[in-house]
Amino acid sequence: MLGASTSHMSNLERGHRSPALTLLPPLDEALGTGTRFQDLWDDLTGTGRPAWLDEIANAIQGASAVYEYQVLAFPAHLQTETYSRALVRYGAPWLSTGEVESRVTERVARAERMADAETPKLWLVMDESLLLRRYGGPEVTQTQLEHIAKLAERERVNLQVVPLDTPKHPGNSGAFSVIVTQDNPDAVYVESAREGQSVTETDEVAQHRMLFASLQGVALTPDSSLERVREEIKRLDKA
Repeated sequence: MLGASTSHMSNLERGHRSPALTLLPPLDEALGTGTRFQDLWDDLTGTGRPAWLDEIANAIQGASAVYEYQVLAFPAHLQTETYSRALVRYGAPWLSTGEVESRVTERVARAERMADAETPKLWLVMDESLLLRRYGGPEVTQTQLEHIAKLAERERVNLQVVPLDTPKHPGNSGAFSVIVTQDNPDAVYVESAREGQSVTETDEVAQHRMLFASLQGVALTPDSSLERVREEIKRLDKA
């Protein structure tokens, strides 16, 4: 089925040879792993979209509730086109123009579906510094903030902002998402610019739920948070 000799497969298993790209689809088929080996190839060779990003995006799309804490940027499924383009272009300068546009198109499609859907329920706690970041310039930032404000106004997103001067800030360990589904165990996704990690251990999930509750406790109320976003929009409008 694989079209490879026993000795060749043995060398692959022992790490003595690297697999050819053409071997991956039949290997996935033989082992019933979907596109797992093909996704790993893209992830390890640095080509295409990292597999962990797809894993997070698919988990969020199929969730019943998502609790997110963000520090550096709005989550991909809540981004506008111009904001997304600025993040991808300058955050991954090695990508070609075509690759940038491909990722932006995918993000925008996910964001549009998320905005129109009733599920998952979304809770977003964000650091106030996120409002001050000018990805793509003032106009791009203003458009992004207007988008978030509209989502919050119609309660598509439950939004809370942690003020910069919070003395007991519990969010110094970075961004994370707690994803709740009906058919699978709850999961925590912790991500950085270049990698992501999924955790389903009960203790770890419980700890991040507690951390999220602590962040909500020091954050502004949803109404005050929305007003803070509007203030920043007005400031950008006058710039």
